Amino acid sequence: MMPARAYSFLAGVVLIGLLGVTACQTPTDVVRPSQAVGVNQTVSVSDWIAINANTWSVSPKAPQMHIAGFVDSAVTNAVVENGLVVAFYRHSASDHIFPLPVTLGNQSISFTYYAMNDKGIISFQQKPGQTIDGEYRWIVVPKEAAKHVDWTNYEVVRQELALEE
Repeated sequence: MMPARAYSFLAGVVLIGLLGVTACQTPTDVVRPSQAVGVNQTVSVSDWIAINANTWSVSPKAPQMHIAGFVDSAVTNAVVENGLVVAFYRHSASDHIFPLPVTLGNQSISFTYYAMNDKGIISFQQKPGQTIDGEYRWIVVPKEAAKHVDWTNYEVVRQELALEE
């Protein structure tokens, strides 16, 4: 068992990490529940959000990574434990949409998500070097809604959820 002091330290490290991710974001970078596109009662879809060189920041925990973080209350502890969050990338010069993670040329784009006290965080990451600008969208799928859909195929997801671009 870990002593209470270790738990306090661990909680402090996590809190500092959350503050680091959200502190570098402007208010327009935060996706609030009212901005999420509610497709049905259980699935939540974000708008396409542009991330460019001015939005990416260096990770305080991993200086070799560029990150962009967003808050989404649809990402709950229950979603993290039993549901699914999928993310997509659309290059600003084309309409081609890639599921994440993806490698384009020598640059990889990935994402993570987690919830702390039902406060969800979506974080996009790129390795060092020139960042790739574009638009990002994520879809939060609770366990109840995770039916047999190819969540990695944006066209199938778009049709299944009746998304309009």
